Amino acid sequence: MKKVFIFGYYGFKNIGDEAILSSIIKTIRDLNIPIEISALSYNVRYTEKIHNIKGIRRNNLKEILTTIKNSDLVISGGGSLLQDVTSSRSLIYYLGLIFLAKCFGKKVLFFSNGFGPVNKTINKYLVKHIVNKVDKIILRDYDSKDTMKDVGIKVDIEVTSDATYILEASPREKIDTILSDENIPRNRPIVAISVRSWNFSNDFIKVMANFSDYIVERGYTVLFVPMQIEKDTEISKKIIKKMKNNAYIIQREYTPQEILGIIGVSYILIGMRLHSLIFASIQNIPMMGIEYDPKIKSFLNMINQKNLGTPDELKLSFLCSEFDKLIKNYEHNLETVKSRSRILKNKTEANKKCLYKIISDI
Repeated sequence: MKKVFIFGYYGFKNIGDEAILSSIIKTIRDLNIPIEISALSYNVRYTEKIHNIKGIRRNNLKEILTTIKNSDLVISGGGSLLQDVTSSRSLIYYLGLIFLAKCFGKKVLFFSNGFGPVNKTINKYLVKHIVNKVDKIILRDYDSKDTMKDVGIKVDIEVTSDATYILEASPREKIDTILSDENIPRNRPIVAISVRSWNFSNDFIKVMANFSDYIVERGYTVLFVPMQIEKDTEISKKIIKKMKNNAYIIQREYTPQEILGIIGVSYILIGMRLHSLIFASIQNIPMMGIEYDPKIKSFLNMINQKNLGTPDELKLSFLCSEFDKLIKNYEHNLETVKSRSRILKNKTEANKKCLYKIISDI
């Protein structure tokens, strides 16, 4: 039986990254080839429970070395693992895994990754000299491709779409039960909001609270949807605390399929987290994005939805105006999302074909 090892930011209960892993696993299993799958994880028990695969502890070098040595294919499972905005440590860690895989003579595939930014000169040097040893690169957007080329990557790069476009939401009955258990009222259309912790000024919290109040006063229910519950809940609650009106928040942990379903019952999504926006796209929900990272801008351009700007740029009057425009032109925005999403969903077939080819050649 062939063995595949997938590495990424798994086991941290980040819905976007767990959705990516779920999607890669589904793509592999849909090939109908006997394959043993293992994945790097911060929380092995969580990974094995959620994904029904073998988890490999990310801080256990011996276990990682043994897994890579015994694997036939090593997959970089995205999203934007190779970047140095948050720190250089994670970039060097993931480059190290690629380097080890090539030292063992293993094929390495970048599967529907994002890339960058990589700002430090030494990091660009390391990326150039290690990533150019990779066997195949599939990226989820053209901005990532341009950034890779600028760093000096010569490997053939194919651009498809995010792996999660094959993900299917949990059944509607289950979502209705979840919302009922969470005490989310359904008598008004829901505007879902996804924010994340960042180096915000208090102005961001105040502006988002006032904007959320405006949405409620326009006749909608505001529902905050944490995409990484440990990191997103605190900032969401700070915003709710500053509001004059009632707003709601998803309190419990759910699977990517369940969060996809929750976003799917909303009327509009306002998101900072990339996969909140991607999930809205999958579910054909019009959206507006807040650009805390270049990948948000890149995706909003692809899906042709409104970029509200960076967190520090947000002004209440602008947010309210753009919300009103979205409501006024709702049907047009809905059709745009549907048509763009259809294209991105169709591109996932190229992911499957590439994976089949590289596994068949092993």
